[in-house]
Amino acid sequence: MTPTTDSRDAGKLKMFSALRNRNFRWFWLNGAAQAMAQGMQFLTVGILVLDITESAYQLGLVIFTYGLPNVLFSLLGGVIADRTDRVRLLISTRFAVSALILALAVLKITGHLEIWHIFTIAFFLGTVQAINMPARMALVADLVERSDMMNAVALHSMMNQSGQILGPALAGGLIEMIGLGPTLFVNAGLYAVGILFLAMIRGLPPKISGAKMEIFRDLQAGLQCVRCTPVLYTVIGLAFAFTFFAMSYRQVLPAFTEEVLDVGAGGTGLLWLGAGLGSLLGSFILATLGDFRRKAWLLVGTLIILCGFLTLFAWSTWYPASWVFFFFVGAGSTGLFWPLVNTLVQLNVPTELRGRVLSILQIAPGIHFLSALPLAIAGDVIGWPIALTAAAVITLFFALWLGVSRPLLRHFED
Repeated sequence: MTPTTDSRDAGKLKMFSALRNRNFRWFWLNGAAQAMAQGMQFLTVGILVLDITESAYQLGLVIFTYGLPNVLFSLLGGVIADRTDRVRLLISTRFAVSALILALAVLKITGHLEIWHIFTIAFFLGTVQAINMPARMALVADLVERSDMMNAVALHSMMNQSGQILGPALAGGLIEMIGLGPTLFVNAGLYAVGILFLAMIRGLPPKISGAKMEIFRDLQAGLQCVRCTPVLYTVIGLAFAFTFFAMSYRQVLPAFTEEVLDVGAGGTGLLWLGAGLGSLLGSFILATLGDFRRKAWLLVGTLIILCGFLTLFAWSTWYPASWVFFFFVGAGSTGLFWPLVNTLVQLNVPTELRGRVLSILQIAPGIHFLSALPLAIAGDVIGWPIALTAAAVITLFFALWLGVSRPLLRHFED
């Protein structure tokens, strides 16, 4: 075998090194099923709202109703993740989501579904998600060695993006063929399949029993850890800035594309496809890097470049160019930035506090469901290109302030 062949084989092994762990393979398969199910869920529930109300405003309220408990209960989810068996917690939350989607399916098929049912179920889905996500991210570090952490997070992100591409496509095809009610049944079943993969995870070390503190003191311990660890509050600060300003476009994209690009649902869907493919590319690149030493540098550089592409996207009126810009926005945001944030946080937090610290980080994704509202108002008042550019510029300011002007991340090599 030639040296070139050896190098290629070594590269392939490094790209999938985390999959050497049996438990992580089951977790990865669970994530694939969950990501597809979640992609189906957002599209199907959205179409369900429009089918009942024919109102984009009502759809926005449903999204807000889903996002609010994500923000309110995320810290509680971190406490629960640190107090309980994380695998069992994930099984319980996935079972709850499957049951909620199944309830929607039954109500739709029997003709009893009303808009208040969707609002109620959306709130509970958001609550379960707030409890699920800290445990899910904290479990990654329980399944792999420290040297495989970034690879594991990147593979998890890659799988998630694949599911977010395939899930809506599957939902769209099923809705056309069999209707909304049966599609919801399939959606619930896909969540149930993911539970089977979680049940195959075996042999994790027992959780270290510590003194049972009150919930408030547990929350305080997580916040204290972040406050006293400069790399944690810097990275989480960047994540909050990115989510509140630069990520808020996600929920108002249909309004932007209609006004600026003059395209409807089909064109918007193709843009999301481009962003999903970009995310896959970003995750693929990250997975090949292995235990890369300059993670903080790559994080800040990614955020700066992402702001540039978001600004180009804001001002482009030619659809092919917009598709290319949005491809790189996807590559930078969910393909590189978020996996790097998750990796840096997990590498710098004690095991016994991991769930609580990650729950603080997981508030950030919930914020973009809420921050879409001020961006939409700004888009109406001053125009979408200016509003989106302002969001990118503010994000760039935080990237330069926290990531460049302060020496911490510039000198950090973990």
